[in-house]
Amino acid sequence: MAVFVRCIDNTLANDVLSVGEIYEVMHIDERDGLYALSGLGRFTMTRFELVSAAEAGYWPSRRRRSPARSPPNPSPQKRPN
Repeated sequence: MAVFVRCIDNTLANDVLSVGEIYEVMHIDERDGLYALSGLGRFTMTRFELVSAAEAGYWPSRRRRSPARSPPNPSPQKRPN
């Protein structure tokens, strides 16, 4: 399950973080109190507040698999001229 946080303090990191911006957490280091953000590095947890997946606009894929006997891509219908 994805974890999202909103930046509430970008002191000394304003070139990387934006206050109010939502970021996806790739790893949580509870012992050291750090979040590892995708492609941005590690930051203290106190800079962030947790955000629900719905608020972040994240909706896990719920695609259904097609039945085993149906072709994966049916041929497109030809349009009359």
